[in-house]
Amino acid sequence: MKNDGKADTCREESVIRPLLRIIYPYGGVMTAVCWLVMVLSGFDWRDLTGCVIGYGYMCLCYEYLGRTCERAVRCERKRAERMMRSCYFLRFGGLMALCLLGEQTRTANFIGIILPQFFPRMILTYAQFCGERKKGRR
Repeated sequence: MKNDGKADTCREESVIRPLLRIIYPYGGVMTAVCWLVMVLSGFDWRDLTGCVIGYGYMCLCYEYLGRTCERAVRCERKRAERMMRSCYFLRFGGLMALCLLGEQTRTANFIGIILPQFFPRMILTYAQFCGERKKGRR
């Protein structure tokens, strides 16, 4: 059977996947710690829903960002720039819509939604200094 190279590209592991393997569990732990701090300062069920929505949205955004970056590096420059601008617009627009929706319906805490969005940068900075990135790789 002739190998045209297309089958190999489908089996390639994502370059971003090892980073996401670090971000998702540590992000979950950091979100849980923030929720516990919120509980200790006065419980409101909106804190829990805000943290859950924020963590879920953070995971969704970084999955989307990773896939977009991987696609963008294969494109010509102008198209790649448009792809990345669209990605950022959708991510931040969605975040603002979630925050506004949560506050308007009084179902989610604004702070609980926003805080997990900062965790990936903190996690990756820590991992860079402590060598955790190597553990996420095969």
